[in-house]
Amino acid sequence: MSANIDSWQNLREELKNSLQFKLGAVTKTVFKKMNAELVNEGIPVLAEQLPILMVVYFQEQARTQQDIANILQKDKAGIQRSVQTLHKDGFLKIESDIEDKRKNMISLTPSGKFVCERIQSLAIAFNSQIMEHFTEQEWTTFLGYLDRVVKIVDK
Repeated sequence: MSANIDSWQNLREELKNSLQFKLGAVTKTVFKKMNAELVNEGIPVLAEQLPILMVVYFQEQARTQQDIANILQKDKAGIQRSVQTLHKDGFLKIESDIEDKRKNMISLTPSGKFVCERIQSLAIAFNSQIMEHFTEQEWTTFLGYLDRVVKIVDK
């Protein structure tokens, strides 16, 4: 019986210290903090929706939902739900493609552009708050490790 308990405890510790668990915990904590910052600033957008807004913001022309899904490496259905919410909230404009009526072209509304510009300054400030706890060398090394993990997983 004691061996089983030790085995479970070892497995639990191993999982708690796994890459998946640690990255998940960091992501959850960062999104929670960023969502609180957005609410504090009166910006009615969730941190989870920011990548969609930023993809559209940094594009020179309207994008299809499939383009956004491909860029973010997310499923089209999830992107569609977020796009619909952001459209309903007045941040995105959805128009039918002139050449292919089956495609929706996504672009920012003026309030979407305004929110993106406010979000950028928040994101930079948030990043700076984190970076101040690291030396420049530590931060560079940390980012290098994350890039390396992405390359390994993408193989």
